[in-house]
Amino acid sequence: MKYTVILTLTLLLTVRFSYAQQEQKVAYIVDSVTVVHDPEPGNEILQDDIADVTIIKNKDTLKLLGFENFDAAAYLFTKAYRSRPEEIRKIPSTYQMKKTDSLWYFRDAPYTGPVINYYYSGKKFQEGTFKDGKAEGTRKMYFQNGKVLMERSYSNGREHGLEQEYYRNGALKQKGEFVNGKEEGVWEIYFPNGQIKQRSTFKNGQIDGETTIYYSSGKVLAVEVTKKGKTSPDKRLDKIHDALKKSQAKYREGDTKTALKYCTKAIETDSTYAEAYFNRGTIKLNNLQFDEAIADFDKALSIEPYFYKAMTNRAYAKIRKCQFSGSRQLGSTHGVRVLATKKDTKIPEQELTLICGDLKQAYFLGDDQQSVTDGLAEFCGGVNAQ
Repeated sequence: MKYTVILTLTLLLTVRFSYAQQEQKVAYIVDSVTVVHDPEPGNEILQDDIADVTIIKNKDTLKLLGFENFDAAAYLFTKAYRSRPEEIRKIPSTYQMKKTDSLWYFRDAPYTGPVINYYYSGKKFQEGTFKDGKAEGTRKMYFQNGKVLMERSYSNGREHGLEQEYYRNGALKQKGEFVNGKEEGVWEIYFPNGQIKQRSTFKNGQIDGETTIYYSSGKVLAVEVTKKGKTSPDKRLDKIHDALKKSQAKYREGDTKTALKYCTKAIETDSTYAEAYFNRGTIKLNNLQFDEAIADFDKALSIEPYFYKAMTNRAYAKIRKCQFSGSRQLGSTHGVRVLATKKDTKIPEQELTLICGDLKQAYFLGDDQQSVTDGLAEFCGGVNAQ
């Protein structure tokens, strides 16, 4: 198979080649698997992961290998790959297969046997078994730290049986049953402390009946009812939800002052509703009211310690506070202040520790949006520093 993808590949930023500064089109092959997409955060290959590199520039050789549209091919082998027994190396990955009409083909035939996929670092990412080109039995996915990310059962290529998902520390995150590819029965989501976060009932792949949502303290946050695909929210929260909807509408209109008042109204209706403090804090953060925003995020997290969106925003409120400290105001529009940021702002070590603590915990809890991964990369040594 030939590849003509031009890769920017952040995965290789730490690898230095003599021609790296030139405008050249390079194909990368890691542990015998051609890379066709830039890696997601957490799947980079680092210098310490690499055992050896072979660079091929000869045009005839590149054509023979199927890389005639490239200026060079870089064959990288990881230390993990080099240390694998030969019988393990022979097990194919799905990256070396082709899927056609719901069947996985290897060497032009529906594949039967074990399959192992790896991170670019060479660590195991996924393993399972195929039978006649279809997934069969238990498939496991792993974090880079080696702990199980997910276990899922398959039958004849479809999800069938128990699925369990885990946090990076091994704590159970979610479990439920599939029947012929669709969720069925009770599914539960958990906080890292083991307390249930949400319990829903599924029928033929759709939520059917009550869904109960909890705080990590065990207190019920809301009870929703779904019938025929339509969900009725918890009536007890009508006033709060109405106030927060009006707040969002006013904020979109640029009326920050009124938007904040509606958030405060929601808080006055129920002072233990964490989302209201989060919403108000986010508006204040966007309005560069950093100390007040941090106070609201603190309050939200005192109610729900695993509220990862509040952790992320609190981290950025502290970052922005340092960046805008001592800045001058450039203007104001619809009550929103515009400030000039300082260049090369140094964040105090103690504050940076708190910021990275929030970003790492948010990522651990499942917040992998770009603002989190970028923050971890810029301030905390990257995702792999977890």
